[in-house]
Amino acid sequence: MRDALRILIATWDGAGNIPPIRMLASALVARGDDVHVAGHESTREMFEETGSSFFEWATSSQPRFIREFMPPEEEWAYAERHIFFGKSYQSDLHPLIEELAPDVVMVDVNLRYGILEGLRVDQPLVVLCHILYGVAVAYDDPASPYFDELAQSAVRDGVPPFSSRKALMNLADLVLVFSYSDFDPVSGPDAGKSVVHVGPLRASSDKNSKWTRRFPDRKLILVALSTSDQNQGPLLQRLCDACATLEVEALVTTGPTLAPEELRTAANVTAIDYVNHDEVLPEVDLLVTHAGHGTVAASLAYGAPMLCIPFGRDQHSNADRVETLELGTVLAPDSPTETLRQAIRGMLNDDALRQRARQFGNSLRAHPGVEEALKAIDHTISTSHQV
Repeated sequence: MRDALRILIATWDGAGNIPPIRMLASALVARGDDVHVAGHESTREMFEETGSSFFEWATSSQPRFIREFMPPEEEWAYAERHIFFGKSYQSDLHPLIEELAPDVVMVDVNLRYGILEGLRVDQPLVVLCHILYGVAVAYDDPASPYFDELAQSAVRDGVPPFSSRKALMNLADLVLVFSYSDFDPVSGPDAGKSVVHVGPLRASSDKNSKWTRRFPDRKLILVALSTSDQNQGPLLQRLCDACATLEVEALVTTGPTLAPEELRTAANVTAIDYVNHDEVLPEVDLLVTHAGHGTVAASLAYGAPMLCIPFGRDQHSNADRVETLELGTVLAPDSPTETLRQAIRGMLNDDALRQRARQFGNSLRAHPGVEEALKAIDHTISTSHQV
């Protein structure tokens, strides 16, 4: 019988990063491990529901852009300063590691200084990457003052030097990538021996959709933009208008940032705040999405073609991969109604596109999942103990 592990997970409220980390924590608890999570207070209930104990960050504040709209450029600058290169995550993580003495430390890929603290201590370090690995390692400019200061801090802490984000990631004992290797621009030997793709770790929602089809003889379009506020209201209205004159049935989800009744909809368009993607995607002929990684991963699994309309964050990179693999099309968020209408009509009539999307989805059925993540963690710890 295996000994239970004591595990410390360091994360933050970044919306899309929470579901796979939460699912991993749940799987670890289910097999008897002692899991502790450090995060923002807004995520406490989500992790405590898994059976994990929770520690609120002592000084690292709740990110502003998760709860309020910020223009993409302003949001990125804020995230770089306060999240990606936020030094407080290292100072907050240090006493928790000393107090808990975990068998392994797991740190969210975006917390650079948290990763630095994980490298500084003796415990094995696992980096949890909820975005494409090829995107993660390309984000940082080694010439930027933020990255230079991070590299200098590493030297002062006795961490081996690194000259790039990829080099920093490769210092970890394990990098778990919650995405599909075939979708990632960098995977396999090119990623490094410590990098393991385990799929998006999508947990099925237990929340049922309050929606039934009204036009089952028509092709179905699902419009699912971000659940966080990215000023998507005007685009949602133009998408409603674009679908209104097409022989389709459209389901438009608004999320918590916009009331469905604020949208003008035709008889063939239904606006609703929430829909369970696992209930709807098997029937969907076209997904219109902001190209957040979680939504894209779900669509890939079900073989639905995608019209990607990215706002910011990692969405442009995800959309580019969809287009590169010929699984969809990319448009700008300020596209006019007629451009949207023509794109939707053309994609619905593209049988070759539909076939490619289905074939790609079928290829993912044998992809590793949470069990592979657990095996990789156990192997990393056992190998570390042998050294």
